[in-house]
Amino acid sequence: MYYKVTCTNGYCGCDEDFYIEAENNSDAWDKADEILEEQYSFTYPDERFNDEEELENYAEGINVFVREISKEEYLEAKEWGY
Repeated sequence: MYYKVTCTNGYCGCDEDFYIEAENNSDAWDKADEILEEQYSFTYPDERFNDEEELENYAEGINVFVREISKEEYLEAKEWGY
């Protein structure tokens, strides 16, 4: 099965898409959680977020979404380097 994983932090321009293969929906979500922690460029805030409230708000905005896609969409994304 093929999936599109979208990671976001709630800020404009900070979404990233990843295309994966997984055995089932549960496996896809496990991989999505790994991507969020290890590959997503905006998981951790930069130095602009320096007080406790800003850091908490940033952390609350971190999210990941998983959507099943067709093999064709997956292959097209891989062809474009995603």
